[in-house]
Amino acid sequence: MRKLILQAFMSVDGFCADRDKTTGFFDGTYNILEKDVDANQGSLIDSIDLILMGTNTYQLFAGFWPTATGEDPKITTAMNSIPKIVFSSSLKEVAWGSHGNISLVADDAITYIRSLKKGSGKNMIMWGSLHLAQSLLQANLFDEIQLVVAPVAIGKGYRLFPERNKLFPLKLTGSKTFSEGTMLHTYEPGS
Repeated sequence: MRKLILQAFMSVDGFCADRDKTTGFFDGTYNILEKDVDANQGSLIDSIDLILMGTNTYQLFAGFWPTATGEDPKITTAMNSIPKIVFSSSLKEVAWGSHGNISLVADDAITYIRSLKKGSGKNMIMWGSLHLAQSLLQANLFDEIQLVVAPVAIGKGYRLFPERNKLFPLKLTGSKTFSEGTMLHTYEPGS
């Protein structure tokens, strides 16, 4: 059975996007994470063969990765060559530059992803896609949750774990500190 990994980048005060719905605090717009974070991403990418995303993350990624320059070539190649599925009821079509390895699913994401998990292959990953990720968290579909915590507080923004969750237990399975203070915490959802 395939494993579904959620990797979310967040500030130390728990926000995955800032008040303007941007990720500038970690994506290099106004804060750059250390290079060894990219090296870690390279080994993660080796373990996956499918990228899942929602509408907003798709729009952000599709506007960047197909023409990315100056990024780690291994990550750029992987982001453009690994098949992708976009879950959206608002989009009518999706494209990934000159790469044809992307599809759109408007059906129930939970049912669709459950069937994907039963298939063969490497792991699947979801980055960002907060609304979709929250639905999948509620349905207990993630096998692993990786929180990449940038050493910056942003005060206000959008959280991965919504306020309506009174308790969401997690079991820490690994932790890593990068050269300038970014931390990676790996969890299994608790019961």
